[in-house]
Amino acid sequence: MLINTTADLKNYIPASVTLNFQDIRPKLRLVEREIIKRIFSKAIYLRLEALGAPTGQDAELKDLLSEAVAHLALLEYLPFGQVQIDSAGVRIATNENMKTAFEWQIDNLKTECSKQGWNAIEAALELCESLEDGELKTVWIASITYTTSKAQLLPTLRKFEHFANLGHSRVLFTKLIPTLTDIQDEVILPAIGQSLFDKILSFDTESDAPKKTLLKQAYKLASKALAFGTIGRAFLDTMLILSDNGPLIIDGLQSRQPKSVKTAPTELVLLIAQNATNRASGALAELVEYCQLHADVLTEYKESSNFISEADQTNHIPRNDPKWGIAFL
Repeated sequence: MLINTTADLKNYIPASVTLNFQDIRPKLRLVEREIIKRIFSKAIYLRLEALGAPTGQDAELKDLLSEAVAHLALLEYLPFGQVQIDSAGVRIATNENMKTAFEWQIDNLKTECSKQGWNAIEAALELCESLEDGELKTVWIASITYTTSKAQLLPTLRKFEHFANLGHSRVLFTKLIPTLTDIQDEVILPAIGQSLFDKILSFDTESDAPKKTLLKQAYKLASKALAFGTIGRAFLDTMLILSDNGPLIIDGLQSRQPKSVKTAPTELVLLIAQNATNRASGALAELVEYCQLHADVLTEYKESSNFISEADQTNHIPRNDPKWGIAFL
């Protein structure tokens, strides 16, 4: 395991931690199994676990993942931490010197654990993107996450937030990934064609300087359209809680928990979603026009169904306005 003792926890948790390590160990295993191994691969986990005293980027990555495991495991443990389960039932532990924390204090602690844990995950992903050639990079390249990220315009939260703010929430970004992937495949890619799409994904490897500049701008426009298109389509979903009884809307007016809030009126939610969709449509239209204007350099765009050749300028079936391509968002 990446965290093996209470002392290891104390290296990352900025508070007095005196709990028995065996109490939190099941949650450490849960986080390592469900988050670390799924995101970074079992091979990377086993490599870092096996290295007693890692150096270089191995040490940096292990430190970030250990930080994530410590905070996310504590987040999972907290609901259990304030209760005692025995043959007589479930009870809250108190004594003459200490008492169980208030709900709001526990909620604040859970918020901080979630934020720091997922920020460490994000930082670890960024580190993996910049790994130097070597054994660690070879193992990373073999992971599913690496393969998937190389096919994405916006593979990380920080890249997404270059265009739209998600409150720095990696958890929210993870929820949006299916929608983001659908819009990329259904809207962005068909608009410019597979060949140019593949080219802008790796614009930083282009050796021709003028073309690299054009590819970088096309990447920016495509990413902007993708970010706002994702928000436009998924905005309504973010206020729902799916349950066995159907979708529920967050409403804190009847809740005694101070962190609860009432969902914004439907009209406001629709207005914000429509605004995001309009911005996505504008960016997509600008992207198509930009690629058409620079098609002599961005020659891959000529394979797109949206490309209009000079021969077709005066005698062709008018194509839809580029904004129409994103109307179904």
